[in-house]
Amino acid sequence: METKTTQDTVLITFNGEEKALTYQPHEQVTAVLKRALDAFGVNSNRHLMSLFTEAGAELPDHSSMEDAGVKPGDVLILRQSVVKGG
Repeated sequence: METKTTQDTVLITFNGEEKALTYQPHEQVTAVLKRALDAFGVNSNRHLMSLFTEAGAELPDHSSMEDAGVKPGDVLILRQSVVKGG
């Protein structure tokens, strides 16, 4: 029996650029955040960055994408976290 891995896509925006990233619903937010940072070439202050919903809610780092309420096709914003930075 073959197991199928579900991969969905979200659109990440950062400094006016947009990139589509695939993710798995059970994947940790931190794993997707790391891939987004790599995709945009963010090398400094990576530990201060987070993913946010369009409504401005910060995704919890140690939650799965599904548990954080992320749905396929969602737009997420990569920016500095107030909590991590402050």
